[in-house]
Amino acid sequence: MDALTPQEQEAFEQLSKEQFSDPALEQKIIAALQKKALVKPSKNRPDMKKVILQLAAAIALLISGYFLGKMGSTPPNPVADTNTYALFLYENEAFKVSDGETLVAEYTDWAETLGEQGKLVGAEKLADAVDWLGSLGVQNQTSKLTGYFLFQAKDLAEAQQIAKTHPHTNYGGGLELRSIDKID
Repeated sequence: MDALTPQEQEAFEQLSKEQFSDPALEQKIIAALQKKALVKPSKNRPDMKKVILQLAAAIALLISGYFLGKMGSTPPNPVADTNTYALFLYENEAFKVSDGETLVAEYTDWAETLGEQGKLVGAEKLADAVDWLGSLGVQNQTSKLTGYFLFQAKDLAEAQQIAKTHPHTNYGGGLELRSIDKID
């Protein structure tokens, strides 16, 4: 095969950056190119089912955050004998969502229950883009931080009981509970 001209090389590189709006068409084109041995199967291609499920989970967190915002934009005044806790939500390849609407309903119900009890301080879905600033040795390579909830509890035992009721683990997600240190 002859070498590509700079213009052909640039056009070819631009094609690899374009997104197809019809996945079936894209698959047919890739299959035809593979059949003619013009391209090799990609081993780095993301599992579309997994991507869709992660997107559903992200949307669920976003909708939960929206409904929480509608309940009141100002956090409750902290009671002197309570502590604030952060509940971080993590996902990896084990995270499975078969029904995004059910997930949204469960997360929303959980947050509304805490809000009704006056314990919810805030919650947000985190963007997928990560700008890691520390040593790469400490970055978690297997799980992705996708959201968080801030809530109040009288002590760690109560915070653990609250965290255990969050539905995120029902889908294979992980939870990290951290106390927020008070800085006077």
